[in-house]
Amino acid sequence: MGKKTEAQQKILKLLRRCGELDVADAVAALGVSEATVRRHFAELEKQGSLIRVFGGVRLPVADDSVYLFQSRAVDHLREKRAIGRVAATLIGGHERLFCDSGTTVLEFGNALAERFEKDRLTDLSVVTNSLVYSEALAQCCSVMLTGGVIRNLRKDLSGLNALQNIERYNFTRAVLGADGISSDGVLSTTDEDTSLLATAALRRSKEALILVDSSKIGVSSFVEYGKLESGKFTLVTDSGIDSVLLQKFHENGIQVLIADK
Repeated sequence: MGKKTEAQQKILKLLRRCGELDVADAVAALGVSEATVRRHFAELEKQGSLIRVFGGVRLPVADDSVYLFQSRAVDHLREKRAIGRVAATLIGGHERLFCDSGTTVLEFGNALAERFEKDRLTDLSVVTNSLVYSEALAQCCSVMLTGGVIRNLRKDLSGLNALQNIERYNFTRAVLGADGISSDGVLSTTDEDTSLLATAALRRSKEALILVDSSKIGVSSFVEYGKLESGKFTLVTDSGIDSVLLQKFHENGIQVLIADK
């Protein structure tokens, strides 16, 4: 393997580990000039191995086995924002929330921050494994991180420390996303770590808000973490939900709120 090929393989290895890679990090890792790194980026882009973005590169796609937060965040963005706004109206002062690291839940956090400006919410605390709340919600209320292992692709924390810390708290509500909700209300997600954290949060919460856009309803993802039940669960989704499934959820006593995008 030549030096050129070896350098490009190293770039791809770093990229698979982190999801994104900036020019400065690649220069440091390879010990070459910025111009050389940019040439490698250009050649790898021609091969379809990466996509150049401002300041660096990222992986080209997010498939079912690799969750890229940035890519998922823009999927169904209008629906997610509408869902987040509706869910945020349900929160009062003096609540203790767990918020997971999903992109729809992030929109809930952003909407909740807006409510602080308008409604003067008080004494609200959030525990989360997400690493993306610092710019909005953390400026308005107490936001505590679970700790754990950083997952760069998901922009969150996972592992035993995160799980053990969740088990220390009692929440008024868990605010969770899902990658799939089957026709019988089974909630599922892409990986075991996410499933374990969601299961623990549900167990420690009096109520649960499940925030998903309608594209995820009627399908199943990889790992189950719970099931919609009457009384404890409120599902917030958009108007694209299948009418038959909506009726079935209602018949099973599940509260479903529809967000108008």
